[in-house]
Amino acid sequence: MKNTLALVLALAVVSSPAYASRARLEALGEGKNGSYYINDARNMFLNPASITKHKKKLMLELGQAVPAGVVDRANDSRAQGGFTNTFGDFTYAVYLNNVSDTSMGLFNPRPSNAVEVAFAGEGTIGWGLSLVHGYGPTGANTVNTWGARFGVNKDDLAVFGTVGLFGKSVNTGVETKSKLNLDLGATYQLGDFTAFGNFISGSLENDVAKTSGYALGVGHKKEMTKSTTMFSRIEARKQKVENAGASNINAWNLPVVLGAEAQALSWLAVRGSITHSLLGQTDTAATSVAAGVGMTFGDVTVDGLVATNGGALAGNLGTNGMASSSTFGFGDAMISRIAMTYNF
Repeated sequence: MKNTLALVLALAVVSSPAYASRARLEALGEGKNGSYYINDARNMFLNPASITKHKKKLMLELGQAVPAGVVDRANDSRAQGGFTNTFGDFTYAVYLNNVSDTSMGLFNPRPSNAVEVAFAGEGTIGWGLSLVHGYGPTGANTVNTWGARFGVNKDDLAVFGTVGLFGKSVNTGVETKSKLNLDLGATYQLGDFTAFGNFISGSLENDVAKTSGYALGVGHKKEMTKSTTMFSRIEARKQKVENAGASNINAWNLPVVLGAEAQALSWLAVRGSITHSLLGQTDTAATSVAAGVGMTFGDVTVDGLVATNGGALAGNLGTNGMASSSTFGFGDAMISRIAMTYNF
């Protein structure tokens, strides 16, 4: 680890950072699949219209071929990656192996592979559409799911959502199909503030698994100096999860997040956050802390999640959940997420 970091630092070249990683979002107390008020290329998994803000990027997330059924989390990262590019006046994206919590997450096992293709345009009204397919593994346990995302932007208003269209799993000979799954959201920007709302609903046939919930909140982003930005978010949310009588959740919560991102050197960004539950109920720790770094070398940015003791508390509903990590400290395993973004 020490030799790797020394080599990375020796290659540092001044450039503008690229924002597009699980490591960055989780270090700021957000979910791995996007933020309602922080600009990041992974917001495409909330609103596909956002890819027009992140053109010509290659995004790679270090990880492993996570076995089906295992949730992608900071200390057990799922390998994934993709790119955005332009075609005339349009922007398109192809992304591999990001499993949608909405259209695929109810199944056991979860898909071992996934592909997403997005297409977006700009104008008086910005728009975006994407198709999501999850499949695998092979053998006695198989999953086959299809979903779609949509997004529409008009001035300061954005409306978006993910729809689970079709899904079927076979687990040791038992076949289960999904009903229509929804993850709907909207944001409205008022200066440095962004108001947002979220609604989710999904179930499998015969009510083997059901989830529902909603959230309302406000995010605030403030540039304190030329090199430091402060982030804060407060929301009220209600969530209900039923899994055939096991691991059920029926809780409401009022979490608050305080975070900061600073350009410590021309090539080095540092970031961190604390999330705390002010009121309500949760099945995770009431307080979580995360920290990370970003290093820019020319057109390449490398992000790392240095440490987190976060749980499901540190994110929003639906596609925006944050999985916990057991890594918190120093040593060869101190960086639990690593990502590379290349601007081409």
